[in-house]
Amino acid sequence: MTPEQLAAQLRCPSGEHAVEVADRMNEANGPLTVRAIGVLDIQSGDAVLEIGPGNAAFAPDALRRPGTHYTGVDWSGDMVAAAQRRHAGLVAQGRARFLRGSSDDLPFAPGSFDRALAVNTLYFWERPQRHLAAIKRILKPGGSFCIVFGDPGFMRDLPFVPFGFTLYEREMVERLLDIAGFVDVQAHDHHETVTGNNGETVARLPPAVRPCRLSRPAPAIEEGRSPPKDRTAGERCRCGSLSSPPR
Repeated sequence: MTPEQLAAQLRCPSGEHAVEVADRMNEANGPLTVRAIGVLDIQSGDAVLEIGPGNAAFAPDALRRPGTHYTGVDWSGDMVAAAQRRHAGLVAQGRARFLRGSSDDLPFAPGSFDRALAVNTLYFWERPQRHLAAIKRILKPGGSFCIVFGDPGFMRDLPFVPFGFTLYEREMVERLLDIAGFVDVQAHDHHETVTGNNGETVARLPPAVRPCRLSRPAPAIEEGRSPPKDRTAGERCRCGSLSSPPR
């Protein structure tokens, strides 16, 4: 695939390349997704929503606690079908469901979920404020949302990024989340060396980054900018996750 074709597939895997791209995404995003699930601190009985899960390879990680329920919403009909096949047992048990749709128009009643996560989907949201507002609407009071995104300094060197990816600095994500009504942010840096979606081995973070918190109300994680005051000088976030309950 050309970089442009790969970018289109990463946005919405479909057709003959869908399975291959899903496997690549699972390898590239797996540690981040598992980390995000851990950050959410899912409790027994929680309802969990994942935005853009692809074939939902990591849904079982969100269902380790008794009585938990998982919903995956993806733009790709091929990925929804793949997730349903992959987790037919969980679907039959009523513990998982997979729907085709967009996170700016979620077909759920207000307060339907305790936890929500979105891993590397922010780049494709044409109107991110609409997506964040929709996610906040479906969370219960005190619910948590974890959003994971890559450092622009790292991302812009990837060959497929010029084709439809919008990159965000931390301050912009903070502002968007603040407007949407998210508060009590905890920022978690993530460092790993992985095989990227283009098949190359890449380091997602310089080795000197440690977990940090953003103490002010209103969310954000950045990557590649000046560190917050509570972070050691010279450290830079390159891949961030954000966990925040709505106000």
